[in-house]
Amino acid sequence: IWILLSGIAMTSRIEIVDADTADSTSWPANGEADYVKRHVLPLMKNGPPSYIDNVKARMMALLVDDIVIPLVIAGGNYDDSNVCSIYSHYVKYAAEEVRRINNPVMALILRACLSFLSLALKAGRADKVVYANNWLLTTNPCPTLSPEQIGRLTIALIERFPDRAIVFRSVNTHIYNDLFEALQKNSYIMVRSRRVYIINPTGKAFLKSKNVKRDLNFIGNTSYEVLDADQLDEADVGRIAQLYHALYLRKYSFYNPQYNEKFFLHMLKQKIFAFQALRKNGRIDAFIGYQMMRGVLTGTCLGYDTQLPGELGLFRLAFALMMAEAKRSGLMLHLSAGIGAYKVFRGATPCIEFDAVYDHHLPIQRRLSWRCLKWSLDGWQRAERLLLRKAEML
Repeated sequence: IWILLSGIAMTSRIEIVDADTADSTSWPANGEADYVKRHVLPLMKNGPPSYIDNVKARMMALLVDDIVIPLVIAGGNYDDSNVCSIYSHYVKYAAEEVRRINNPVMALILRACLSFLSLALKAGRADKVVYANNWLLTTNPCPTLSPEQIGRLTIALIERFPDRAIVFRSVNTHIYNDLFEALQKNSYIMVRSRRVYIINPTGKAFLKSKNVKRDLNFIGNTSYEVLDADQLDEADVGRIAQLYHALYLRKYSFYNPQYNEKFFLHMLKQKIFAFQALRKNGRIDAFIGYQMMRGVLTGTCLGYDTQLPGELGLFRLAFALMMAEAKRSGLMLHLSAGIGAYKVFRGATPCIEFDAVYDHHLPIQRRLSWRCLKWSLDGWQRAERLLLRKAEML
């Protein structure tokens, strides 16, 4: 670990907080720390399963100097949501994506790869993990940490959880390159997680995009009333949860986090998400939720009534509300994964998001499962690039 090689004295604060110690802890006194605490504390005390129906895990917090980092202690349940199960994310969720592929040969190859990964991850108990910076969201805003801080927190987590790998979620080089390099300096291995999309709202690709201009004009011409978070109340939470479930669960995958009404009420009351909603005739038909931290606007969830005609453009409207806020605030816009062409046509740049994994303290069998995962995903990306080059030559 970098800290051990540097010889820097470990005099600063490192503390792991759980439900039993939360009330007696002296939490860092700054706005960002208070924001993270507001999110973590209720989940820590009541348990994540109270808010997310397919999560069986514990929530804690890691205090590093004046920074608060959410910790999730995975339950090792292979049916948990992909936000807290390595197996669900890399095997089960991926298997659902493979079923949507129209190329039978490619689908057969991918199913064989997933069968191999399934055996490797189970043999190495890869779901036995402590997640650092896991908000139990599909996309997590990342903290600013130095190599020295990464070194200290790694030592602290190994001491507290000696039989678990340490995993930082949602790391990419496009907007979190300093964190990426700090983790690498501390011997974390980078495992490809998914392709995400980033918009620079001051860049030419975004500002000159005709699609963006049409979308922003669409907001001004819609017959829907645009509501901000302070115009929403507890009576709207049920509808928001219903719209989220219709899109993320029934349309895509039940391995997405199954947020219930209590979760959305928590996000609204504690002001964790900036919500905007579209209402007509007294009914909310779409909403968007996003976070604004450390110069980044992160899209966290979106929902719309999938039973209404597509001509209404509900997804497009909700998406445009987020783009309009990024343009107004000048914040980098993290659009998460999925519908890549739609996002690229609006000036987004694709980049790879990683799970940063520290497993050097574990037995070799446990480490091999992570290496198998990394090698498989790296190999698949090389094959994907080769296929694309061949397609361009035809």
